[in-house]
Amino acid sequence: MKTFYYLILSISILCLSCQESPSKNKDFQFDIPEGLEAQKTTYYFVRHAEKDTTDKENRDPQLTEEGIRRANFLATYFKDKSLDMFYSTDYSRTLQTIIPTLHQFKGDIKSYSAGKDTLFNAEFWKATYGKKVLVLGHSNTSPKFVNEILSESMYDDLDENTYDVFFKIEINEDLYLKDTLIQLKVPKDFSYN
Repeated sequence: MKTFYYLILSISILCLSCQESPSKNKDFQFDIPEGLEAQKTTYYFVRHAEKDTTDKENRDPQLTEEGIRRANFLATYFKDKSLDMFYSTDYSRTLQTIIPTLHQFKGDIKSYSAGKDTLFNAEFWKATYGKKVLVLGHSNTSPKFVNEILSESMYDDLDENTYDVFFKIEINEDLYLKDTLIQLKVPKDFSYN
């Protein structure tokens, strides 16, 4: 009987630990913006594709050929995602990465500063609520914004040579969060021409 009790207790603890939990952000509460109905919101935080690192002095390098391939492959990934909004820093590498996806949706790019303390604030939340949003950033900004939404430091900066992972954050109608780290490798035979 004692074993059965411990088994039930263990299963109960396991079930409770697997549930999604609401945001614990103390600086910004997830509230449904006034006048809007409960809706799911989805963010994709993507680092720019491979940049040209041959000139160490160049603060705004272009994408390499491999980076251009990745940008076009990302567009195929997002093709069926029904994206509503697009954010990017004003660097050549982020803009070159987002443009193939943007062309599919005929959207506009909203600019943000990579040096800004936070992108995720009440104004951003209200503007993006209920939407599917692609945010193009950098090895440090993408995980930083994800951590801000999660209200904890779950993700470190991406390694300088890591271009094949990005983050998906889903906030459901009840304001529960789900974060997913997605790895998306460009197939060797992928061609965008």
